[in-house]
Amino acid sequence: MSKKCVHCHIIVLDTEAGVCPLCNGALSEDDEKTIVEENGYPDVVAKRRRITFFLRLLLTICVAGSFLCAAINVINKGFPWSIIVVSSLMYIFIEFYLFFNPDVHIIAKISVTILLALLFVVMLDVVTGFGKWSLNYCLPGSLLLFNVLIIITMFVNHRRWESYIWLPILSIAFAILPLVFMKYDLVTDPVVSEIAFISSVILFLVGLILGGTKARSELKRRFHF
Repeated sequence: MSKKCVHCHIIVLDTEAGVCPLCNGALSEDDEKTIVEENGYPDVVAKRRRITFFLRLLLTICVAGSFLCAAINVINKGFPWSIIVVSSLMYIFIEFYLFFNPDVHIIAKISVTILLALLFVVMLDVVTGFGKWSLNYCLPGSLLLFNVLIIITMFVNHRRWESYIWLPILSIAFAILPLVFMKYDLVTDPVVSEIAFISSVILFLVGLILGGTKARSELKRRFHF
């Protein structure tokens, strides 16, 4: 017969236990019938195998489709449309892999998603004649989106928002790229790029000032200075 803690009111299935494993309090006999199911834990292994099989199947489809499209494009020549198709298939597989991988942090998933989407539109711009719209608008636009996501993450995790103070530094580092591209005439419309850079700097300064000692300690822990 199972036992019950008079303080915690938890049921202890170990009939040989003399005290509660939580509070070390006395145990009394449990008059209610407790149903114990064998293998009561969810079958994690089976679920993991199904996900692995799905990812392998998706990878096979993506690789086969990429090879087929590339071969057709090379044989027929003309516009290199296969680059767009292959890039799209690669992007789809990586996104599914990130979605089903619990070991990857949500911040890393969002960052990789934005980065891959940016690389895709830059590639699309280059293939279609390089009108520089990807660097003029998509690059700084993705930085602005990243800054918004940083703010949302800080609000959601408001109890420890200082632990995300390093993310605006990452945003500033990427925001410098459009400024560098201006000197090489790769960015011809600097307005959005300048707004993205300024917003990244302001976000970092506001977080550093409001965070105080906790924010500075987090930066020291992250960057070892």
